[in-house]
Amino acid sequence: MDDDQQQHLEQGTALLLACAGGDGAAFQRLYSIEAPRMLALARRFTGESAAAEDAVQDTFVQVWRNAHRFRRERGSARAWLYSLLRYRLINQQRRGRHVGDQGLPGDDWPDPGPSPEQCSLEADRDRRLRDCLRGLQGDRRRPILMAFYHGFTYEQIAESLAVPLGTIKSRVRSGLKGLQECLRL
Repeated sequence: MDDDQQQHLEQGTALLLACAGGDGAAFQRLYSIEAPRMLALARRFTGESAAAEDAVQDTFVQVWRNAHRFRRERGSARAWLYSLLRYRLINQQRRGRHVGDQGLPGDDWPDPGPSPEQCSLEADRDRRLRDCLRGLQGDRRRPILMAFYHGFTYEQIAESLAVPLGTIKSRVRSGLKGLQECLRL
């Protein structure tokens, strides 16, 4: 784990402990840091923006009410937050799959999963994207990874890397253009 990641984990713990004490500003800061990543994860899980937003909102209501239950000796604040989100998503999924007398989901339903051909194409596409990302200069690659894989906002990236906001936006734009060119080859 690098120093930036360690610092974010420690910041999350401090904010969560402050929330336990009723600090509304700490709660807002925690939300602004974690909600984008949590929303991205929830969208991937549910496939629906509205359901993902509901899950994240419900999770943060639970965080505000139960922050006093967080124990740092059991794990990081981020792990605690994501476990709350996970349980919300699982409960949402269970409620959505309740079908009453119609039988269980999957009975005589077509398999909604990707075909083997689709899996192979996706694996090739993923490999090409990783190769293209490796080919980018580090000052362009890192902000792209922070934004698109970790859910950071441009402001959070600029703050984390101690680089002006306009420079971050320019690097991301330039990096994305480089990725597009690489993927076209």
